[in-house]
Amino acid sequence: MKAVSYNKYKFLLFSLATGILLALSWPARGFPLIAFVALIPLFYVEDQMHEKNQQFKSIVFFLHAWVAFFAFNLLTTWWIMFATIPGMIVAVLLNSTFMAIPWWIMHKSRRLLPGRQGQLSIILLWLSFEYLHSLWELSWNWLDLGNVFAAWPAWVQWYEITGVAGGSLWVLVINLLLFAGLRHAAIKGQSRKKARWNVITALVFFVIPSIFSIYTWINYDEESAPVEVVIVQPAEDPYGQVTGMIEWEERVEHMIRLADESITPSTSFVVAPEGANPRGIWMHEAESHYTVARLRQHMQTHPQITWILGSFTYKLYGSDEDPPATARPYRESGYYYDVYNSAVMIPPEGPIQYHHKAKLVPGIERMPYFRLLKPVGKLVDRFGGMAGSLGTVDETTVFQGPDGTLVAPAVCYESIYGEYLGAFIRSGAGFLFVITNDGWWRNTPGYRQHNQYARLRAIESRRSVARAASTGISSFIDQRGEVLMQTSWWEATSISASINEQNKLTFYSRTGNFLGKLSLFMSALLLLYMLSQGLIRKGQNR
Repeated sequence: MKAVSYNKYKFLLFSLATGILLALSWPARGFPLIAFVALIPLFYVEDQMHEKNQQFKSIVFFLHAWVAFFAFNLLTTWWIMFATIPGMIVAVLLNSTFMAIPWWIMHKSRRLLPGRQGQLSIILLWLSFEYLHSLWELSWNWLDLGNVFAAWPAWVQWYEITGVAGGSLWVLVINLLLFAGLRHAAIKGQSRKKARWNVITALVFFVIPSIFSIYTWINYDEESAPVEVVIVQPAEDPYGQVTGMIEWEERVEHMIRLADESITPSTSFVVAPEGANPRGIWMHEAESHYTVARLRQHMQTHPQITWILGSFTYKLYGSDEDPPATARPYRESGYYYDVYNSAVMIPPEGPIQYHHKAKLVPGIERMPYFRLLKPVGKLVDRFGGMAGSLGTVDETTVFQGPDGTLVAPAVCYESIYGEYLGAFIRSGAGFLFVITNDGWWRNTPGYRQHNQYARLRAIESRRSVARAASTGISSFIDQRGEVLMQTSWWEATSISASINEQNKLTFYSRTGNFLGKLSLFMSALLLLYMLSQGLIRKGQNR
């Protein structure tokens, strides 16, 4: 009993080690090489519990995997608490559970299936998890393993082929090979030779992608097709409410003054962040909205520019229309309306263009499956979440400037979804403009991580990025993922750069997350095989 008790504590420490090592590898201040060994302690725990399966039930391993990913989630995303404490708690608890599930299935497969397939299935199961996690209403792909290289774009230029899933595959394969090497090294005899081969193979898997990536980094040349863009960073506190018309006018004028500091006769776009418009826009009467009218007036002085900024927008449904589930009643009029978190493009002339945010933050902008969870909606709303949901649309909206330039607008959280943004690129977008407000998280790793992730979107699509953040970091990023220029945190300023347009499609932009889709198919076959073996065993036991 003492030995079993000791092993339980030892395994708990190893599980915690995996979570801590993953956190130490994470951007923006971590060292990504650590990720190549971070999973080894958890592989050891799983292997030992598999060998001693008479002592440890599979649920025990699930709990140890959960502890590992709880530590990882808590240490890397604790800053969510500044936006919503209950939201942070729920996000950490749920995401830890979701991450532990593919490991538990891998462990179950080893117990159930004949042969010595080992831990290899975790690759398929994990890539399937990351892919599925991007599709549902509880999506939180902030901690996809491939994001660990966001601050080191020279290492992952091949993301233009695989996307972030390729980085996740890279991390998993090398961890598996190194663990297998250590396991063989602990056994005398021929296993030492196997250990050397495992380590050599791991080095090959590390070196070949790295050499390809660094070669691409050095030799990649952007085609010259410059467009001058100004980014405005107003540094307004997101928790400060605009109480009246005077303050509304002051904020708009402040934004315009900052823009004027950088606008030149060559400027084509001025990009302001999420929430830059202090008051929402009713779409059916947008031209009479003060901010719209004032920016139209400003463009009379600078007729060559087009404004893109973030704003809440409202769509009113008539009594003869069937409102969607996200719509809410408009006072007692019998009408309904939707609220959107939108990117708004205001050209010097012509109609306003809108992109409504589709990837909503669970618990803050969307109550996931709120029809089912309606009884807890009031509690969520009380603690800073959302009892209902902002509106969403299924269409992909690409902004078209007066000169025909096509731009992909991404609002905040949308910028972590490479496959989702690929739809904009396939629709012809030559640039990626990200508008965000990261001030909710205060001066924490959150806004730095978010800025680094935009570098991966640049590589995946080979599109220049202009990123406007209300309180920072705002940045210009080239097609290799290199930061050309960026602002400081909570600095009221504007910056200007000429960035190159690109119209060619990368392999990843055309195909999306093909690794995730293929892994999902293979995982489905694995689960069917496990089910059949389980039924066979039950029949034999009878």
